Amino acid sequence: MRVACVLVPSFFVAVARRGHPELGDQPLVVYQRNTVVDASAGVGRILAGTLLRQAKALAPHAVCIEADQALCREVGESLLEALESVTPVVEPAGAGCAYADLSGLGGHYRDEFALAGTLVEAVRGATGLLASAGIANGKFVARVAASSAPPGDAGVVLPGREREFLYDKDVSLLPFNAEMVRQLDLLALRTLGDVAALPRAAVAAQFRSAGGRLWELANGIDREPVRARRRQEALSARLSFEAPVVATEALVMAGRQLIARLVRRLRGRTARRMHVQLLADERIVWERLGTFREPVGEESRMTLLLKTRLSFLELPQAVETVAITLTGIGQEAGKQAKLFTDTQQNLNQIAESIRQLRARYGRPVVWRIAEVDPWSRHPEERRVLVPYDA
Repeated sequence: MRVACVLVPSFFVAVARRGHPELGDQPLVVYQRNTVVDASAGVGRILAGTLLRQAKALAPHAVCIEADQALCREVGESLLEALESVTPVVEPAGAGCAYADLSGLGGHYRDEFALAGTLVEAVRGATGLLASAGIANGKFVARVAASSAPPGDAGVVLPGREREFLYDKDVSLLPFNAEMVRQLDLLALRTLGDVAALPRAAVAAQFRSAGGRLWELANGIDREPVRARRRQEALSARLSFEAPVVATEALVMAGRQLIARLVRRLRGRTARRMHVQLLADERIVWERLGTFREPVGEESRMTLLLKTRLSFLELPQAVETVAITLTGIGQEAGKQAKLFTDTQQNLNQIAESIRQLRARYGRPVVWRIAEVDPWSRHPEERRVLVPYDA
């Protein structure tokens, strides 16, 4: 099966330069939560996972910039959609990388280099980024070919030439963890050709369950199919202010209007996630993705989550637009009905009994559960016990 791998080298750096054209060609370190996620070629050997303070010590001349996750997601989605305009079967493979099944496309292009060029140009037109492409039998060889090609170019590995192509490639290209690569280095197996030259049984004995796949990949054998991504329905709405605002009350009011619109569009269905974005000059100033504990279709519960997220918000600048997207759309789930109806008579009798118990023992003896922060990450912060008559 012929597979293409399309790869944007140093994806986070490329997106940062696109978002900040004033940076030019300056050495760049991109970080998130004080950890480096990417670095340009001009900053030496700073790898992803390096602490930011270590990166600053190693490359004091480099510009350090925080990754714009919202922009990265937007560019990544545009990349996938661009590839899907050429072939319907596209599989995401990490930041700035995707696989494409080329079955049935051969007759539409002069050769595979022309097909690879079409993929690269599609990505460039949709994202403004320059990608590399690789075409081969199997995803692993295609990715190595893409990694070996300069940006804007393509590498094509002819059928039957996979092992020859991989012979001098470094074992760090294998899709295994760093510990596996370290073990290979200790065994003086530094190229894929070194691994391919060994008997399969010897590699399997040394690396157990991963050994068989390790030997196959080193020999250019990769039978893993390209799995098309699942497209999920999403409902979106946005509202723009006449003038920029910073008041939380105005943001909540706008959010409530958007939620009311979206609930009508649900038509009795439910949503599992709500993505809230605040924008200025069409750039995302703030965003949060909230996941409901169970599918929700009620306007009141969505509004409660919105208020929780915006209550103590401190904006870096005024907001011009509020956007809300609902995902995880599905049919409404069944709900447990109450065994007894809460008639006023029953409630009065229960309340009187609780008052008598409290008077007898001199302290609260009946408690109820009250929700405090339903969407807290810490379960103990979601609910508290309070006296029933409080």
